[in-house]
Parts: sequence; structure tokens; C-alpha cells
Amino acid sequence: MSGEKVLNSKLQTQLEQRERQKRLMQPPNPGMVNQLVDFGSNDTLSIATSRALTKGFLEQLDAHPNFIVGSTSTRIFEGTTHYLDDIERDLARFHKAEAGLFFNSGFDANVALWSTVPRPDDVVVHDEYIHASIHDGMRRGRAQTRSFAHNDLQDFRRALEALRDDRKGVKDGKSVVFVAVESFYSMDGDVVPIQEMLRISQEVLPQGNVVYAMDEAHSNGLIGRDGSGLVCHYGLEKEIGIRVHTCGKGLASTGAIVLCSETMRMSMINYARNIVFSTAPSFVTVAAVRAGYELVASEEGEQRRRRLQQNTRYFERMVTQHKQWDEVSKQGIIQIPGSENWGSGPFETPIFALITPGGEENELADHIRGNGYWVDSVHYPIVPKQLGRVRLTVHADNTKEQIERVVGVFMEWAGARVKKEGRRAKL
Repeated sequence: MSGEKVLNSKLQTQLEQRERQKRLMQPPNPGMVNQLVDFGSNDTLSIATSRALTKGFLEQLDAHPNFIVGSTSTRIFEGTTHYLDDIERDLARFHKAEAGLFFNSGFDANVALWSTVPRPDDVVVHDEYIHASIHDGMRRGRAQTRSFAHNDLQDFRRALEALRDDRKGVKDGKSVVFVAVESFYSMDGDVVPIQEMLRISQEVLPQGNVVYAMDEAHSNGLIGRDGSGLVCHYGLEKEIGIRVHTCGKGLASTGAIVLCSETMRMSMINYARNIVFSTAPSFVTVAAVRAGYELVASEEGEQRRRRLQQNTRYFERMVTQHKQWDEVSKQGIIQIPGSENWGSGPFETPIFALITPGGEENELADHIRGNGYWVDSVHYPIVPKQLGRVRLTVHADNTKEQIERVVGVFMEWAGARVKKEGRRAKL
């Protein structure tokens, strides 16, 4: 048997095992997805599917008729164009940051940041649910890491106190403690309690040797002045030293910018391998990003943010007011993290996790899709074991009728499970 056959046999065994566990990841047929109402994609403001972004992108091309498609080189050589320089400057101003460095993707940005900026005597304290790209960056970096339970303020305090008591450099303020969080968590749809965390870190580490880094992937474009994000919404630009704003969610394109100090920016340019050894973002990529930012900062962008909030709150009302919701949630047929706090804050996130403790997320997703609505089924290792889910995302252009119907569809599925459990209890 050839080496290639041996290798393929091993890989096939792994894939078959994952398939038996009902967690094989296989991209869906685009034709099927396009026929269904979108309750799955990250295009939360609907600026991609409505073609609003396409119009803005074409206007960018018309405004720069002499553009070159390719970027021709890396950032450290000829790849840093005037157009790329301009967007870094403009986005730093837009988000009220000192400087910015643009990347081909949010994944690239996080790997560069976390593999380069923290030094060997520093520590990264991170929420257990932070994105895989941050984990990959930390693994390549040289700082020690420590996690705390998701959005758990007491566990966060304990983690900081343990570092203060165990590490003299942390207590003396000579070692930096990085705190890595996300604004909106992509799989649970909840919000980081950033104001409380800032207060706790000031109490535990009064020397001020804490640097917060927030990934604003799912809040970029959705909240804050002109869609500038969670940090700007709360006016915490000076308290949060590093921000990663990706452009593939609410901005509906691709790429990302790391907002930081000029010193950190130059450090990444010099030491981040995916800057030094990777082709720079092209004009086409950056033009789409600029078009997206101009759109979300416009009156149309404000209307879309307002409509998204209205739709999100309407979805929540349809769930909680459904005649079967109390029984469904009580029996654990479907659980939605954070549902007990709906309506209590100044804004709602459009991401909802329909967790099926019985491991029936594939069946639930198939039922919803079979009724004309696209949602995503998510499994370990993307989410923790035993917490597989259907991830449902509300969009600005979803209609009330679509929202009512999709809630009715998954409640119909859950109601059938309630009846089934009731029959079992009588036997």
C-alpha cells in the first residue's frame, strides 16, 4: 500500500468517526441555502443580501478607475498602498483609536496580535469562550495563559487574585496582564460585562498593569455611534487598549483591523509572521470594507441598526409569548442562553443558541430548513461537548411574518417532543 493510500485511510477513519458522532462538518449546497429565508448568516444588517454593499463597492471602483487588482507584495515591501494607508488612518479615527493595522481576516488579525504583542513575562487571562483564532495566536506566543469561566465575574476576580498572589511581577506592576474577551459571543449571543470587569481589575491590580483586548467581530456596525461598536457605545476607548474589528459580519465583506497604539502596530509589522510573509490586502478587499463603513455610518445604516434591534426584540417576544415556551424551556427540550435577561439592557444581540440537550441539533436544524428557513447546526469542537445547538441569527431585512413563522416552526418541533416525553412519563 502506498504512503498516500495509508494516509487517506487514516484520514477517512477520522472522518467516519466524526460522522458517527453526528458532528461531521460539510459545507451546504449553495443552491439549497439560497432558496431558504436567511436566519443563519452573519450578514446581520442585510447589506450583502440586499446588494446595498455591492452598490457602494462599485462606487468605490468608479471613484478609483486606475486601481490595481493585486496588492503585488507584502506589507513590509510594496504592498502598503496609499489606499490601504488611508483606510487604516480613517478607521482608527472612526473608532477613536491611536492607530490601526489592517489584515486579510479577523483570524489573521488575532493570530498576529496574540503571537506577537504579549511578552514572555506577561500573562493572558481569557474568557473560556474566546474565538479559536485567539487560542491559535496564544499558542504561538510566549506569554502564559489562564482562563476564567464564561462571563463569570467571580471567577474572573479569582483568576486575577491568583496571579497577583503567585507572581511578583504581576503584583509589582512589571508584568502585563492581558484580558482577552469578545463583545458579543458568537455562539451564545451574550454580551461581555466589560464595565464590571474593568472595576474588578482596578480593585485587584491597582498598579494599572492590565491591558484589555476586545474582539468586536459581532458588534462592529451594529451598535455605538455610527455602528462603531461596543467600546464606543460605552465610551471606553481609553480603557480598552486593543480592539479587533472584523469586517465579515455586520460589515458583510472580509478583512479586519487591529486598533492599538502606534508602538503595538509597528511591533506587529516587524514580528507578526502573517504580516511579514503574507501578501498585503488587495484594493478589492479594502474597497469593499470602505464601502461597508460608509454604508453603516450613513442614515441607511442607522435605519438598518434600528430595524435589526426591532426584529431582535420581536423575535424574543414571539418566543417568550408562545404558548409552549414555558413548558419547552422547563423540560429542557430547547434552552436559549440568556433568555431570562431579554429586554433588560439597552440593546439586544441578534444571535440565538437553540440548545438541544438530547443531542438533537441536527434533527431540529433539518426540521427548520425543511420548512423554508436556513439555520446552522453547530457541534463540538466549535462549542463545548453536550452543548450542541442550532444557531439562529436575526437580520435587519427579516420580516415580522418570517420571524413569527420560524419561531412557530421550532416550537412545533419542540411541542412534539413535549408530547413524546409526556407519553413516556405515563408508561
